[in-house]
Amino acid sequence: MSGCARLSDRMPEVVHGRSRWTPDEAAHLAGCADCRRELALVQATVAMGRKAPRLTDPAGLAATVERRLAGARLRRRDGTRRIAGLAAAAALLIMVWGRWPARPAPTAAGSPAQSLVPLPELELLDPAELDSLLQRMEMPSAGSSTLDAPGLGDLEDTELEQVLDTWEG
Repeated sequence: MSGCARLSDRMPEVVHGRSRWTPDEAAHLAGCADCRRELALVQATVAMGRKAPRLTDPAGLAATVERRLAGARLRRRDGTRRIAGLAAAAALLIMVWGRWPARPAPTAAGSPAQSLVPLPELELLDPAELDSLLQRMEMPSAGSSTLDAPGLGDLEDTELEQVLDTWEG
């Protein structure tokens, strides 16, 4: 065994005061920079160990560590839930905001425009079909005006059945 290996094995005993260097070991230590660095490391480690609090109740310490770990897991889980809730709320807000109808623009008279009635069946039409439908709605009917149209009481039974069939689809 070399002198460095022998000194390495004895360093903890000497640093703790349970042993002393022999004259040969002291001479080697004075001439070897590696051994001096290793001895300084062992001395620093022992000094740190002396400053550390004493472990008087290992079971109590273990219980405290377990409680803290459980609390950290619970806080992390609560944080994850909170983040997921905020993300869901933000997604809902974006979805609602994107579909929210725009305010009607004021008309020339300054009053708000007449509210539009939502017609979901028109959403499937392409722009050309919608334009055609709007043009037909703006044209006056070929017959008489709607003021001259008969009321339900003026219709015969067959005409009433046709109206009901139309409504029922």
